[in-house]
Amino acid sequence: MSIAKRIKEIKLVLRLTSSELAEKLDIPVRTIGSYERAEAQPSPKFLSALYENMNIDVNWVLSGKGNMFLTRKATLDSGMMIDLQETFELTDEQVTGLFELLNSPASREMILKLIEIKKGNKEALDSLLQNLQGIKAIYG
Repeated sequence: MSIAKRIKEIKLVLRLTSSELAEKLDIPVRTIGSYERAEAQPSPKFLSALYENMNIDVNWVLSGKGNMFLTRKATLDSGMMIDLQETFELTDEQVTGLFELLNSPASREMILKLIEIKKGNKEALDSLLQNLQGIKAIYG
């Protein structure tokens, strides 16, 4: 897979448009487009912003080696995924969706808030509700 395809995959996994990614990374949207079309190689500023803002492994972007995300949580092995699927009677699509949620920093944050809510943390509930209202405003 090329660097261009890996950049597209980042957007897909994080569920971001080119404009949203550009805004989060403080990079012009046309620059991201040039990376996706393989017209230019990613700049150090872009790679640094991916690492700092989204915990993306720069080595993965450049070489395809390793995992997209640097966090340990992103490295569920196939055995763990099969165990999850069998234990909770999940479809392949559901397991993939769960894995993508855990790989997304924003989604992972919301999941962790749900855990805190279960423990009785009212601040986590308020924070999660604010996040959900923001999502509703964006996606309607």
